[in-house]
Amino acid sequence: MKKILFGAITLMVGLVVLAGFFFQDPFGPALTLIYQWGLVLVAVGGLIGLGTLAAFHIRNIIQQKKGWISSAVLLAAFLFSLIAGFVLTPQNAFYRDLILNVQVPVETSLLAILAATLLYASLQLIRTRGWTPLSIAFMASAVFSMLFNLGLIQTASGTLGEQVLMFFRRLPLVGARGVLIGMALGGLVMGLRFLLSTDHPGGER
Repeated sequence: MKKILFGAITLMVGLVVLAGFFFQDPFGPALTLIYQWGLVLVAVGGLIGLGTLAAFHIRNIIQQKKGWISSAVLLAAFLFSLIAGFVLTPQNAFYRDLILNVQVPVETSLLAILAATLLYASLQLIRTRGWTPLSIAFMASAVFSMLFNLGLIQTASGTLGEQVLMFFRRLPLVGARGVLIGMALGGLVMGLRFLLSTDHPGGER
């Protein structure tokens, strides 16, 4: 009975959200209300996740498990950022610069790791499938994108070389859009399967 009730509620909410995109005038207020409820649930889920993560690291520190020093550093940085955010607010220039000076290098490092991972994946693709047109194109696009985005190669403005350079610099954007389209289609299929009660999270039937 509970599964039927939850399935019916989910189906109704999903249909209202879907109809809100096509008929905004009659379903606009309901869509706004659902969005607000969703934001509240996301915020509560985030707080629960932060609490669970903090409790995990506190247990590591108390029990002095392996890596407890890293847990202490993480908690100290988290508490400092949280308290500074409440006291100074994100609109404060000092607080914003302080956070960005940490966040930007970390994101840059992650992007560098991603680029190296893509290059390694292209080598593995060649190793498993051989020198096929797909594997060669994948590796060539990864190598050229890394080289041209380093900024070591410069061309004069308005020349053919600049157009070629911009073409290779924009190759990652093509791949990113392909990934986003795939994620959108996959999310659409999974959402329809759930709304039609053909699939359930957690494997429940």
